[in-house]
Amino acid sequence: MARHAKAPAKAKAAPEKSGAAAANRDRLAQLGAVANKFGAWRPAPEVLREVSVVPTRFIQYDLASGVGGHPLARFTLLHGPSSEGKSEFLLGVGCSFLERGHYFAMIDAERTTPASWVRKLGGEAALSPGFLALPVTTYEQVREEVRRLCDGIAAERARGKLPSDTTALIGVDSIRKLVPKRLWEALSKAVAADEDDANAKRKGRKAKDTGIDGIGGRAGQIKAALNAAWVDELVPLLADTNTTMIVISRETKDADAGLYDREWKVGGGSALFYDSSLAIRATRTYVTMEVNDKPVTVGEKHRLEIFKTKVSGRRTRTTAGNYYTSNGVLIPAGFDPYRDALELLVGAGLAEAKGGGWLVWQGKRLGQGIHSAVKRLHGDPALWAAVAADARKFVEEQIRAEEAPR
Repeated sequence: MARHAKAPAKAKAAPEKSGAAAANRDRLAQLGAVANKFGAWRPAPEVLREVSVVPTRFIQYDLASGVGGHPLARFTLLHGPSSEGKSEFLLGVGCSFLERGHYFAMIDAERTTPASWVRKLGGEAALSPGFLALPVTTYEQVREEVRRLCDGIAAERARGKLPSDTTALIGVDSIRKLVPKRLWEALSKAVAADEDDANAKRKGRKAKDTGIDGIGGRAGQIKAALNAAWVDELVPLLADTNTTMIVISRETKDADAGLYDREWKVGGGSALFYDSSLAIRATRTYVTMEVNDKPVTVGEKHRLEIFKTKVSGRRTRTTAGNYYTSNGVLIPAGFDPYRDALELLVGAGLAEAKGGGWLVWQGKRLGQGIHSAVKRLHGDPALWAAVAADARKFVEEQIRAEEAPR
């Protein structure tokens, strides 16, 4: 009865609301009618874009990113302690681009990437003609060639020589190893200056102090300033050409960290973090199994923590996902997507451990324990395809649920 009693009041208010709505529509129409007189300004829906992604091999990362894959038109910072899986992650994401018909342009500034390691991790994707590598000389050369690649892809798309959705992932491993020409020249001068200092000391004259890096200790400041200038250029370049970049940066212990501060800091200058759309930290532990009552290492577990995101909403202060690699003891050496997916499905309640330790998915026994299940999935491509599809479906449903208006 109470609901029926309020009906007449709503009916009387309707004309007033309708009139206000009409007036507002007229006002908005006036705004739009003169908007084209404001120079380059355009209606926001024509300028602002949704985040486009390329799904990756790393199903848990795709969920943690909040958008279902690695974002395009964005700059990403990747850091972590040495030998914790940063280069592996970069290669895995790059191969994901190759598998979907895009480019992966690798800048191996470290000069430490063996071709055999790339083939082992990348598989057939490592043989793709879209897999490019840059022989690195100087910082300035890398900067110029990155722009040439991005602009070139955009131009070839516009000419119809490439499919309209073709993109590229550019990976820099690592930015610390990009040396500006000015520093090379300064270091060369420093060597000569050191020789002059040594001669001066032998003759009893006062030596000049050129600093540990030959320019008064300012090498780090110069690199940071160059990084900031390059990122200022990259942000619009990646957006305008719909390409994307992951830069690996060195992480060191922070001796000045307080009790509640992070115990690490990222090199290369603050611009790398502040201008990134994603800031990801990679760390590692080992995966072991019992063999004859002794622990045997069968792979590694790499944790990816997203400390900053400009591509999706935050669920917590940081979001995280894992990816696994095998050392060849249980399954062939390389990425272990089976363990990635199983861990995700167990966490989502779509797979569970039953009596006797059996891991069960959709009523099917996958194996007695996760190690056995991983081995089974590797040996049964059809079953693995079904499990992988279920994991991907869960991720897509989660992303849609988070994007839905509340």
